[in-house]
Amino acid sequence: MRTLIQELTSYKLVRHLQTIVHDRPGEDPITITSRTARQWLRRLGFRYGEVKKNVFIDGHERPDVVQDRNAFVQTLETLAEYLVEFDEDGTIKDKVYPPGCEVYGSESRPVILITHDEATFSANDGIRRAWMEMDGEATFLRPKTKGQGIMVSEFLLPFGRLNLSSLTAEQKAQIMGSTGLTADEAVEVLEYGKNREGYWDGAKLLKQVVNKALPIAEALFPGYSLFFLFDNATSHSVYAEDALRTTKMNKGSGGKQPWVRPGYYHADGVCHEQLMAYLDEQGAWQQKGIQRVLEERGLWPDGGLNLECPKPKCDNCQIMAACRSCVKKQTCASCKEQIQHSSLECSKARRCDACAVRARRCTCIPRAPCDIYAMKKGKCRDCEELPPRCTSSGM
Repeated sequence: MRTLIQELTSYKLVRHLQTIVHDRPGEDPITITSRTARQWLRRLGFRYGEVKKNVFIDGHERPDVVQDRNAFVQTLETLAEYLVEFDEDGTIKDKVYPPGCEVYGSESRPVILITHDEATFSANDGIRRAWMEMDGEATFLRPKTKGQGIMVSEFLLPFGRLNLSSLTAEQKAQIMGSTGLTADEAVEVLEYGKNREGYWDGAKLLKQVVNKALPIAEALFPGYSLFFLFDNATSHSVYAEDALRTTKMNKGSGGKQPWVRPGYYHADGVCHEQLMAYLDEQGAWQQKGIQRVLEERGLWPDGGLNLECPKPKCDNCQIMAACRSCVKKQTCASCKEQIQHSSLECSKARRCDACAVRARRCTCIPRAPCDIYAMKKGKCRDCEELPPRCTSSGM
């Protein structure tokens, strides 16, 4: 009964039950059954249900989602005649494949379907059902964060997990020695949260695929084609470090941008290779920026291009943005020095001697807006009515 009281979420209900089961001096304690407690809960206006947020948007039937799902199903249907079928014990079934499809075949090979799945176990996910008031008031508040937890990333075959458990000890030792595997399973376990190993991302998944899943799958099914199936999650998006991505490039050359592999472009029916780095005047290699890349291809316009389209502004805001009458704030050298207080009780109301001397030496120039800029208050309604900023798609 004490456990039931501790799990209840309403102080009003707890007070009622504590009055009933309170130990009376000189008398036997009164106890009630769980059925009686449930009846009390319903009379007090509670219901037992799932603890979930009130706002939920189901996008499974959006037109774009339905279109992608249909394309995915059609792709699987075209691969159905090439997919390898297994018994429950992992034995490959006899199957007639299309002409030219055979193990170690030069035209096509039977396909092994390997799916990927993830599961998370968080510290604050334990309570899923509780008693809540019928009037809709929040009577059970779950923690805002999931807390520390464990994330499991696993690869699955049609009959079970992807590992080397079906092989003998000698076969395992031989495969692990030749491939450099440190474990006979493809599973990856990550502890996340404060003071833990961080969070799961595409880079960790790619490392798991390259170092574990691929070597194990190739050792189990030599001569077959491997088809890995992942769900469409943003954490599964990963690019090579030297991938050609304009979103990671600067407009100008050099600076903080990655070193990318050479690209290519077509001109007059000829494919030309284009290096993404060059030797500067000091003989050091520099990364090419977007402008230099387009200039070499003859695509840079005479008027130039902005790296990002500015947000549209009305005429008045453009005049204020181009204003040169406003005085910018300038900090003097004395105020830039590191503060060394002469007293531990220094505050804004009562400065220490060092801060008083520092204030007397101050020659900072405060910011002084012009009359036009001083009239601007809050957001400009005229700017809000303008079209939104354009995107890379031209919208």
